[in-house]
Amino acid sequence: MSRTSFAKRLTFALIEPALSVFLGVSVLGLPGSRLAPDLLLSTLTGLTFAFALIAFVEHYGRIRIGFSPIRMFRAFLTDWLEADNLDLESYLNELGVETELDVAAFVFRGERSLNLKGLMLVSNFHPGPFLNVGSSSLPYLFQAVVKKQLGAIALVPHGVSGHELNLVSQVENEKIIRTIFKSLSTVKFSPLATTVTRSGNGTATATCQTFDGCALVTMTTAPSDMEDVPAEVANRITGLTRGKFRHVALIDAHNCLTGPITMSSEKIGALEEAALLSLQTSVNAVPIQVGVAHRKPPFQLRDGFGPGGISVIAVETSGQRFAYICIDGNNMIKDLREEILTEVRALGFNDGEVLTSDTHMVNGIVSARLGYYPIGAAVPRSILLDEIKLVCQNAIADLEPCEAGAVAQQIVVTTLGSKSLRRVMNVVYKISKLTAIALFPMIIAIAVISLFLV
Repeated sequence: MSRTSFAKRLTFALIEPALSVFLGVSVLGLPGSRLAPDLLLSTLTGLTFAFALIAFVEHYGRIRIGFSPIRMFRAFLTDWLEADNLDLESYLNELGVETELDVAAFVFRGERSLNLKGLMLVSNFHPGPFLNVGSSSLPYLFQAVVKKQLGAIALVPHGVSGHELNLVSQVENEKIIRTIFKSLSTVKFSPLATTVTRSGNGTATATCQTFDGCALVTMTTAPSDMEDVPAEVANRITGLTRGKFRHVALIDAHNCLTGPITMSSEKIGALEEAALLSLQTSVNAVPIQVGVAHRKPPFQLRDGFGPGGISVIAVETSGQRFAYICIDGNNMIKDLREEILTEVRALGFNDGEVLTSDTHMVNGIVSARLGYYPIGAAVPRSILLDEIKLVCQNAIADLEPCEAGAVAQQIVVTTLGSKSLRRVMNVVYKISKLTAIALFPMIIAIAVISLFLV
C-alpha cells in the first residue's frame, strides 16, 4: 500500500522478522544456523502469498470496477492518513455518473434594511462518503461562503438521500455553490409566509411552512431511530403534490440514532404519510418576522461536531414562533431532540425542529461503533444544551419584520451512483472475504515451517 519504492517496502517488511531472529539468537541463545533458513523460508512463503493475493485482487478488481483496486485503496489511505483527497477523488470521478439534483434555497432579508440575514439550503445531495472526500464538507463549505460573501447565516440540513448521491469531488461541490449563488439574483421576496403546521401518525411527524409558493417540510421518526430516507420518497411526495406548490423541499431531520439501522418500509411509509398530511393543510400567508444566529461550540470533529457549529433561523408568524435548529453533525443520540425542544419552548418558542447536516467529515476519525459519534454521544449534555439555548436566545433577539423568497432548480453533477456504489462494495466484500480465508492457511504454513526447522 505504501507509495515508497519497492526496495524500501521490502526492507521495512523484513525488519521485524529479522529483529526477531536477532533477538532469538542474542538473547534466547537459539541456534542462528537453524533460524536463518526459517526466516528465509517464512519470508518466501509470506511474499509468495502476498504477491499472489495482490495479483488476484488486481485482476478481479480491474474486471469489476475498471481500474486498480490496490491503487484506489492506496489513495484512500493517503487521504485517511495525510488528508490528501486528490487521488481518491479522481478514482471516484471515474466511477461516477451524471445525476440531476434537486436544490432549493430559502432566503430571508430585513424588510427595512433589505440586508440578507439567513439562507437555508435544502438539497438531495448526500454529505459523504467521509472526512474531506466528495461532498462530506459541502454543508460547511456552503455556510462559510455565504458568511464570507453575503454576511449571512446559512443552514444546510440533510435532504432525502443516500450514499449513492455522494458528490465525487470538490469540483462538484463548487458547481453547486456557484449555481446557487448565481440564482440568488432571481429571488422574488415577499413579506408573507404561512404558519407552521405539524402532522403525525404515531410513528413519524412532519412540519410544513410555505415561502413564495415553495413548501419547506421537515420529517422525523424521533424518538425512534432514523437513518437515510430513500430518494424515492421525495419523488413520490413531489408527484402527489404536483401543481399545489412551486417546489417541495424535504428535510430528513436525521435526529435520532442508537445504532446501525436500515429504515424499514413501515417507517418510510409513515414519513411519507406525515409529510403529505402536513402539505395538505391549508393555511393563509401572513407577515413574518425572522431572527438568525450562529455559534461554534467548543467541540471537535472527534466529538461528532462539524466546523459548521449550531445555526438557528427563528420564524414568527401570527404569534407562532418556530425554531429551525441545525447542528453540523451526523445524526444525534436518542431523546436529545426532545430535550432540546423542551428547553427551546421554555425560551418562548411555540415549536421547533432539531436538524443535523449529516456531515461525514466526522466519519472515520474515532474507533466508535458507528465510526463516529452522533451529536450528544461524546460531550457533556449540559454544556451542549447551554450552547443551543444561547443560539436560540440570540435568534429571538434578532427577530425583525422580514421578507422571504425561494429559488428551486435542478443541477447536473457527478455522483457515485447506486450501481457504482454496489460494484465497489461487492469488490471490497469479496476481496476481504478472500483475504480472511487465505490468511489462515498462510499463517499455518509459516508456523509449520518454523516448528520444523527450529
